[in-house]
Amino acid sequence: MTLKTLTKDDYKNWDNFVDISPQGSLFSKTWYLDALQVRYEILVVEEKENIKAGIVLAKNEINTFANPMLDKYLGILCSPGSTNKHKRDSTQYKSMDILARKLKNIKSFDYYFHPTFENWIPLYWHNFTQQTRYTYRINNSQALDTISNNMHKNIIKANIKNAEKNGITIKQDIPFDTLWELVNKTFLRQGSKSPFNKKKLEYYVTTLKEKGTFVSFGAYDTNDRCVAAGGVIYEEKSAYFLLNGIDIENMTRGANTLLIYEAIKYFHDKCDYFDFEGSMLPGVEPLYRKFGGELTPYMRIWNDNFFNYAKTKAKKIYKKIRYGR
Repeated sequence: MTLKTLTKDDYKNWDNFVDISPQGSLFSKTWYLDALQVRYEILVVEEKENIKAGIVLAKNEINTFANPMLDKYLGILCSPGSTNKHKRDSTQYKSMDILARKLKNIKSFDYYFHPTFENWIPLYWHNFTQQTRYTYRINNSQALDTISNNMHKNIIKANIKNAEKNGITIKQDIPFDTLWELVNKTFLRQGSKSPFNKKKLEYYVTTLKEKGTFVSFGAYDTNDRCVAAGGVIYEEKSAYFLLNGIDIENMTRGANTLLIYEAIKYFHDKCDYFDFEGSMLPGVEPLYRKFGGELTPYMRIWNDNFFNYAKTKAKKIYKKIRYGR
């Protein structure tokens, strides 16, 4: 097995590998990373010119090797491998060991891995650190009636009924400026600026819409005023609820709940899962939990060194000062 950094000429092969990898998602596709306009390189382990494992080493907004905004899952991707379990496991251990030796030299390495990445033992052997995080995912193999029945009746259904009673309607493919305004208002209400650059976010949304992987939703009141907005990216494996904002001054109770419910219904026959992003935020998790999705663990894995220790402490202090959490 050999370690290799891919050139742009290899990117098509990488994207094909992402499609077959159990850990593969659009978050690791080169066109998605290009839409985010982030810096990245791709490191792979090959055997006889076949990729056995690999990882996108993207840089975030502060120029460290970590998930950029709107890129929920990165981390190591493995080949589906042999149908023989022992042979498959042996190949994965060898290829991950080769990657881990290289990744150990990257001081700021700190990524959220895909939920299907379950075995981090080779990284543990190289003194990486792991933290279990959670998201909620709705399994779309269930009938819509079953999904609805799993929702918290007193909150979700009451809010939906209230929104419908007060004339809230849900529209798709709302104007970008409307989406931007409501997402931005959410951060302004918390006393901070939006973390997104408007031009970059517009480029991202436009690119993904052209790819057929982005749908926006808006909840409109009887005055045709958008009071809640959401943005969902999707592929066959999953839809991801990435952007959400509300107009708290003009909000009708249940408008945002109805918006999310309509998004769930829209993607029911298009994706295997509906994934709620940001589910561990204390101001968000209670709402998402009540939609009845499965609590799904995924890993944050980072290089355990003073640099990442200081960075993590600084982030916690910043959030405590800025958001009170």
